[in-house]
Amino acid sequence: MKKQINKIVLLLLSVIVISSCESDDKSIDQVFDGVEYGAVLRNLGIINQSFSLSDPGSFFGITVEEQDEEYGALLDVVNVYTTYTDNNGNGNSQPEALVKTYAAGDFTIGDKGLPVTDIMVTLGEASSAVGISNYGVGDNYLMRLELVLTDGRSFSSSSTSGSLQGSYFSSPFSWGVPILCQPVDGDYLVDMQDSYGDGWQTDDGNGGSGLKAVLTLADGSESIVEVGMCSPYGGSNIGTSMDPSMGICTGPASTSFYGATATVTIPAGTQLAVWQWPGDTYGEISFQIYGPAGNLLLDSGQGPGAGQLDVLNCL
Repeated sequence: MKKQINKIVLLLLSVIVISSCESDDKSIDQVFDGVEYGAVLRNLGIINQSFSLSDPGSFFGITVEEQDEEYGALLDVVNVYTTYTDNNGNGNSQPEALVKTYAAGDFTIGDKGLPVTDIMVTLGEASSAVGISNYGVGDNYLMRLELVLTDGRSFSSSSTSGSLQGSYFSSPFSWGVPILCQPVDGDYLVDMQDSYGDGWQTDDGNGGSGLKAVLTLADGSESIVEVGMCSPYGGSNIGTSMDPSMGICTGPASTSFYGATATVTIPAGTQLAVWQWPGDTYGEISFQIYGPAGNLLLDSGQGPGAGQLDVLNCL
């Protein structure tokens, strides 16, 4: 009798478990019923992410892997768009335009069994697409990819979430591509004048900052080289980089100091050189900058205004 009762209890438990499993399966089916799976372009690696001012053939390049619910079988095309932003105050910014299209046939099957290709856009292609020819250093192109599937659905930066932009999927669909000028390395001569003959008073009537070259080195670090003319009225420079005792300003701090020269050395592999001028308090200053080959890159004229200087000597 006891054995029969145990058998009955086990049978009831089995019925309950089976019923529970079937109920759970139906619940799961209801949760996933009608769910639409998306698709991504996974970033496998940036090949290059900047343009060179002097080279229309310089390029933006990225390797992407397409993933969809059919393991790549839904891939139709990838459209590449660009938007141009003028950061030099010339008012030339342009709205988004289509640059090129990659068809499914342009992809190969990668080591994970998914479609892979290199997306490549040159500066010349991007500029032609938006109708710009007078771009400058510091201007920026935004590259946006649009993945279109064979069923008509499309995915881009507006349809990605934080998880898709993370470490594995790394699929933001858009990247900024700045225009840079990789400078010729070597010694740049700075010929400096002061018409009053008392050295430089730049952003301070009692001295002030010097002419600076802000260098982005090959390893990505930043270095600042500063030059200028010493002045007997440089009281504000005591304890600063332009203090005559620091050895950065050039020439005697005297009242008969009209001219001097200094050298700015740009190391090999430097990625960017930005020249900055602090201003001229009394309108007495002028200077010229020559490249390593002796070519005149800039003649400031008398009393140059403060700001970034247009000194370009690109590789």
